[in-house]
Amino acid sequence: MVTLLTMIKYLEEISPSRFTFAGMDTKVEIGPQTEAIQEKTTVNRVIVATYPSGKVVTKASQEKANLLISHRPLFPFALDRIYGLDLIRVRLLTKNYISSLSLGTSWIAARDGIVDALSETLGFTRVSEFMIAGDYNDLVPAGRVCQYPGLMNHSKLANYVAAKLSLDTVLFTGDLDEEVGNTLLLPGHYVDMPEVVMAKKQDIRTLITGELSPEVRLMAAEDGMNVLELGQFAGEEPGMKRLRHQISLEFPELRVEFTESAPLSKSLSC
Repeated sequence: MVTLLTMIKYLEEISPSRFTFAGMDTKVEIGPQTEAIQEKTTVNRVIVATYPSGKVVTKASQEKANLLISHRPLFPFALDRIYGLDLIRVRLLTKNYISSLSLGTSWIAARDGIVDALSETLGFTRVSEFMIAGDYNDLVPAGRVCQYPGLMNHSKLANYVAAKLSLDTVLFTGDLDEEVGNTLLLPGHYVDMPEVVMAKKQDIRTLITGELSPEVRLMAAEDGMNVLELGQFAGEEPGMKRLRHQISLEFPELRVEFTESAPLSKSLSC
């Protein structure tokens, strides 16, 4: 019998909290909060997703899941009240006795986690780890410095990445004709100005990430960085698919499904 506590401890093994950064801990957002109750809470069906959208939560309730595991949390910020779609999601989860667990940023930095899954999907060769400030350790390996085994410019790189990840579009900033060298992979929305400065010091000229704020994008462009933004969730999906596979192997008695998280926004050609 697999319990919620068993699952939490397994996730801590493969995604240790010491790798947490950007204030996003692994936590049970909806469901039992004490180990005593978690040990009594049985899990037999799990839904894995990057983002616990209304569609994902609805599927979890329809499939009679006991546990929803996501990378991004239901509530990224503290709220003094819940309303709208947030309230609908919470009601669906609580009414159907579904626990919701957010894996946080530790699964990005962990070995064979989100960033490693992305590098393997893209066929890149990992050169080194890219260290940034952690929440519990001074430094955590949040990104990977990689190289493509061959020569290409950034125009070809953009098309190559889009094809590998089945993306209609990617957002590019930089020089399309410049040859690709050392490339920093850091999926999600976690790249800020300190990471851009650190990458430049390490002679990294190419960044593949999820989303940048306008200020960070401008700074990266001014510093001569070539940036590919994959959009919401795209860079995190391979790692969450891998998590589903790992849970299935570790707990063969469970029914574990992966649900895709579609991007909330799309680029249109007008």
